Amino acid sequence: MAAEKILIVDDDEDVLLIVQTILDNAGYTALLARNGREGVEKAIEGKPDLILLDVMMPELSGWEVCTTLKSAPETRQIPIAMLTVKAEIRDLITGMQVGADDYITKPFTRKKLLSTVRRLLDEKRESPPSFLTAENEEMRYKNLLFDTVTELPTVPVIVDALRDRLLDNRDMGVLYIDVEQYSHIEEAYGWEVFDSLLRHTARTLRRMFGTIFAAEDFVAVNRAGGSDFYVFASLDGGDDAAVRLQRKARQVEETLRGSLDEAFGARIHKRIGVFVGHALLRPNPQMRVERLVYRALRQAIGVATTKEEERQTLLRETFKDILRRKRVRTVYQPIFRLETLDLFGHEALTRGPVDSAFESPELLFQFAGEQEATWELEQLCLASSASHYAPAVPGHLFINVEASSVARLPREGPQAIAPLFATRHPVVLEVTERSAIRDLPVFREALSELRSRGFRVAIDDAGSGYASLQAIAELKPDFIKVANTLVTGLRSDTIKRDVVEMLVNLARRIDAVCVAEGLETPEDLEQCRKLGIPYGQGFYLGVPAETPADAPAREFTGRIRTSR
Repeated sequence: MAAEKILIVDDDEDVLLIVQTILDNAGYTALLARNGREGVEKAIEGKPDLILLDVMMPELSGWEVCTTLKSAPETRQIPIAMLTVKAEIRDLITGMQVGADDYITKPFTRKKLLSTVRRLLDEKRESPPSFLTAENEEMRYKNLLFDTVTELPTVPVIVDALRDRLLDNRDMGVLYIDVEQYSHIEEAYGWEVFDSLLRHTARTLRRMFGTIFAAEDFVAVNRAGGSDFYVFASLDGGDDAAVRLQRKARQVEETLRGSLDEAFGARIHKRIGVFVGHALLRPNPQMRVERLVYRALRQAIGVATTKEEERQTLLRETFKDILRRKRVRTVYQPIFRLETLDLFGHEALTRGPVDSAFESPELLFQFAGEQEATWELEQLCLASSASHYAPAVPGHLFINVEASSVARLPREGPQAIAPLFATRHPVVLEVTERSAIRDLPVFREALSELRSRGFRVAIDDAGSGYASLQAIAELKPDFIKVANTLVTGLRSDTIKRDVVEMLVNLARRIDAVCVAEGLETPEDLEQCRKLGIPYGQGFYLGVPAETPADAPAREFTGRIRTSR
């Protein structure tokens, strides 16, 4: 009997080696893929009995690979176990949506890995094969050729139409519009918001047909589930074709940026940049049309990449200026007792300079991490948050602190935390985990020392990012901030309600209290009350402001504030 084949898809060479060794010693045949694209290819070609799939990979994430394989008829029956850094609630929910069969958390033991592998293989053998109806088979193929979010075709669908244009010796232009660089929006605000942004981008591009573009031009996506767009535009002959195409690219960039700012400016608290690349697509009877098309696509992507490199240079100079001149702002969002709507405190939120790329704290701290300047930025933000906080009504001050900086605060001595003592208000250090906590014992020791100095601790964004159940159980925070991605739409989503209820019960067990983030509707507020969440914040109750609010929510919001 042939050994069962298991495909391991992971971009970490050490993980590949460890898992391969364990499987080989257990009598399995291990196949290796070092990125998502290679994983899809080897799954289709090799037909493994099981796939172990890493979540975080460049180009194609594990979620995208899982969606692709579960949609393809030849691979949909293969069980897939996701390899995750931690048992994050967000991963569990996403896994349900993309069809993952199980999870193996890193680091894992040999026993855990082999028991999960054996169980999935046994379940596959015992399950009778199910065959798709012709109608469902057709639907699956359609989903591979058309993007379900934007309802746009993929490039292969329109190649024949492009062939006809090129055979008529008609020049065309290719515009590449990429929103992939903004995928951190999905991490911060959830996949629903990011899908909405993609749909809006598609609608805006369609509205340009008949104005910027000819009515018979094409708009497509690179692949189903992707986030980059291509427009194939007709061009009249002439030596100035390249100049006219560049003008179209500039018009698209300006129109799309304005439309996205108008639609999402109040919802996404950062400016959404837009970069458009362009290239000429000209007939060449010596080359296949497909190769002509994809060569032009690569050239357009290259132009966009060059613009991005120029943008990065400007960002570095702007960031250095922010640190040098201390150009950060602090706004304060009120937190309320949900039953009475009495003011409980404020969360200090850092913003960069207005009308700069770093107005968004997500980009500001992400860039600081890339420049190895997180601690320098952290000190600046702590001082600003504490020095500008002076409400007339006593209340708790929640201050965000990067997980990487928590252990450093006690080590740096009194001067590092001196600004926090000057507030004369109870301070809650809100741990923001933009990266995994590498050494939990050291981290716990640092928290213990900070607690001994009077600080309380909150875990931010519980239910998303690295704010995992493991971190909550290990650190035993005083407050658990329930992520806005779970709170938004809570009333209509049973899975979200189950996860939030689990967090509330966990908080009770460790003697912590929950704070709901992102309350935007009366329905979500009422649902949080029913689930027993005592505190909350969000635009429905009060917007962030440079002057901390002193009034209760029902007084300063009037009849009910729904605008931002």
